Amino acid sequence: MLKKLNKNSVIIMTGIILITLGIVVGTYEYFLEKKNETFSKMNLKLFENEMPETIDSEEEYQNKISDDDIEPEEPVQDPTPDNTQGETQNNTQNYSNYLGVLEIPKINIKRGFYSVDSKYNNVDYNVTVIQNSTLPDEKNNNLILAAHSGDCSICYFHNLYKIANGDEAYIYYKGIKYIYKVTNIYEVEKTGRVAIYRDFNKNVLTLITCTRNSNTKQTVYILELVGEERY
Repeated sequence: MLKKLNKNSVIIMTGIILITLGIVVGTYEYFLEKKNETFSKMNLKLFENEMPETIDSEEEYQNKISDDDIEPEEPVQDPTPDNTQGETQNNTQNYSNYLGVLEIPKINIKRGFYSVDSKYNNVDYNVTVIQNSTLPDEKNNNLILAAHSGDCSICYFHNLYKIANGDEAYIYYKGIKYIYKVTNIYEVEKTGRVAIYRDFNKNVLTLITCTRNSNTKQTVYILELVGEERY
């Protein structure tokens, strides 16, 4: 009788475990499906504007865009402190033309960007803010920046392939230096759409450019906010 009870207990416990596992798996698949739906919605909105091509040389750039198409870049002052000038740094410069500045120390890039509706917000002139970006002072934001890769004068993300997980990038915006660290790097096929895989509860900087030595892929760099400083 005791053996029969023990056997029944084992069967009952096994049933409970299987039911629990079923609930866990079902719940996981449900939230995964919702997560994927969110990415799909981002895809539809994000790439209404065309992503940058790789430009391999200055000659190719000049052939791609005629003189009639090119507008002169707006003269601006860099809104970030320049420590290389030491005591001669002039802090009274007019910084109002840029929306903000991207700096990546590892690859020695510091480049201003304009508001999404500016005529200068174009990959053929500058690092570009993608249409559906949200700005660093918004909750759970995602600032998405794109630029050409290659060897031409406007290929500002030429060396982006050199950064790795843990490297830092800074955004200077409205008197705040936002400090980000790379947390994920992945490649996607060039289809006119890119899924942004990121934590929606965090503030994020996303950088996108064509993959080095590839005509068919783009690389996405996800960076998460780790700190803020006034400048």
